Amino acid sequence: MAVRGLFLLICLSLTACAGFRGGWESRPYIGQAAVSTVSESPVLDMPGLQLEVALPNRLRTYDTQVYLYVLPLVIDPRDAYMQRPRPGWTRVHLTVTPATADFVFHPEQARLQIAGKSYAGAVGFEFAQWDAQGLRVQQGGHYEHKPVASLSLAEAGRRYILSIDFPVDMPSPQGSELALDLSAALVSPAEPVLPLIRFQAVKWKQSYS
Repeated sequence: MAVRGLFLLICLSLTACAGFRGGWESRPYIGQAAVSTVSESPVLDMPGLQLEVALPNRLRTYDTQVYLYVLPLVIDPRDAYMQRPRPGWTRVHLTVTPATADFVFHPEQARLQIAGKSYAGAVGFEFAQWDAQGLRVQQGGHYEHKPVASLSLAEAGRRYILSIDFPVDMPSPQGSELALDLSAALVSPAEPVLPLIRFQAVKWKQSYS
């Protein structure tokens, strides 16, 4: 058994993969930001809430793999999205943590701006666990993105996992001016309107080892 284990270990080591892949992605910021100030997973401090925004347009522009002792080098120079986009649609993901219980989510009032053109939100979703009657539960249900026309964020301090679909192809992180306007989509009677969220093209790199 010890000999067999050693043999398997040697085989695995012979087929071990090393290398790097990387490219570009869009990361959100407010105000004026340089590349060096856009963090990996930023939490945006907005009036009355904390907000995380994800535009799933991570683009791989190079992929170099080295298979030790078997195949010396594999290079894939093709551009490819890390998540396959749905033709004609872009989904923006939002994680909202309100400080007060009076915010309301109106997804159809959101605007995604791409290279000077503006696209209205078509439908919004809340991701949570739901029972057979469609009610949110803590356990015993199933996880799903449930469509919502509007949603009261009635629990202060709770993390709401939301998203909005826009009727436009996924924008590339390179070469397009991108912004998200939630000023009429996340509103509170006690807070000022949310500022414009811009996206900046930032390089990413990932190791296989």
